Amino acid sequence: MLAAGNTVYFVTIQDLVDQFQRARDENKLKERMTLLVKPKLLILDEMGYLALDPFAATCLFQLVSECYEKGSIILTSNKSYGDWGSIFADNVIASAILDRLLHHSTTINIKGESYRLKDKKKAGVIAAKTASKEGA
Repeated sequence: MLAAGNTVYFVTIQDLVDQFQRARDENKLKERMTLLVKPKLLILDEMGYLALDPFAATCLFQLVSECYEKGSIILTSNKSYGDWGSIFADNVIASAILDRLLHHSTTINIKGESYRLKDKKKAGVIAAKTASKEGA
């Protein structure tokens, strides 16, 4: 995607992991990594919904390292930084990734009710307490 002359690539973490695994199976991991680091902005969505296996964690570390100080990364997560060790099942790799991501960064913490559940709440499909628990 091209935005104001800059390249942007959006991918969910699960889709990214699938890409890594397919590329490994096809012996094209280096080529895939080269393509992923080209965009000026890489948007990684849904970090933390699923735990990463060691292969995926290593690939994500390599990707973040390759992008470090060369391009920008936007990463969305439902986990606090202190919980990232459980995502990677390895506190060392989680710390190394966070070290690179947080250097020169801005963290935006959004709290409140789930945007996706607001219409269901208004329609009375779900109780208000359930909606606020889901959005927290």
